[in-house]
Amino acid sequence: MKRLLIVAVLGACVLDPVNDDRSADRGEEAPGVPKGPLHRPGQPCLACHDEFVAAGTVYGVRGEKAPLKDVVVTLTDVNGAAQAVTTNEVGNFYLKQDQWSPTFPLHAAVTFGNTTATMSSIIGRDGSCATCHLDPASRISAGPVYVAPTSALLGGTP
Repeated sequence: MKRLLIVAVLGACVLDPVNDDRSADRGEEAPGVPKGPLHRPGQPCLACHDEFVAAGTVYGVRGEKAPLKDVVVTLTDVNGAAQAVTTNEVGNFYLKQDQWSPTFPLHAAVTFGNTTATMSSIIGRDGSCATCHLDPASRISAGPVYVAPTSALLGGTP
């Protein structure tokens, strides 16, 4: 009987060493930024937020750290079901599982004004953009998600 109880208790615990490591690697919260939709831009959101199906941060221009507000992020699942969400003032967006239940893989596009950037690869199973889009870019990362390769495409000086 004791063995059955121990197995039942252990079975109720969710152990995920990958997410545990990603969560530990996040570091401290930025001073003055409370937990919520504005915290931790550019980090893998699903490492802590298991209620999300997809989440990330969008920046305006490649190589610049300025996040972009009011970008429409459109995700489309393998069955053609699409969901759009808009970034907040720190460039963050998220979709909760109770808002959308997609069938992976997903396709992604980001739109700001007349500029749209479409991701050429698929999102296989992890809806946390920063899992693959690490900063800085490297041979294992495409780098942060951005809308335009130059500021001229967003109405700025090239």
